[in-house]
Amino acid sequence: MIDITGKIGSMFPNEKPEWPMYSYDRPSSILWNTIANEMVKLGYSEDEIKQYLQSKSTRWALDGDLGDMLELVGQEYARKNIQRRQP
Repeated sequence: MIDITGKIGSMFPNEKPEWPMYSYDRPSSILWNTIANEMVKLGYSEDEIKQYLQSKSTRWALDGDLGDMLELVGQEYARKNIQRRQP
């Protein structure tokens, strides 16, 4: 297993990471927009959504079930869509 956290980042920041990526910020935008839109459907106001997204609850979610779910999605995507290298 590897941890590339310190290597990856946005393609266009002031300081380029070791492994710049075009799509680095997109997953978080998709995730948080989706959660916000589901909260709208559940009747939450924009202010309540903002309070939730800025709360420690999101960090705790990423440390728990939400983080686990994101890892599973990444694993499934890699298995289905990225071909194994031939030796």
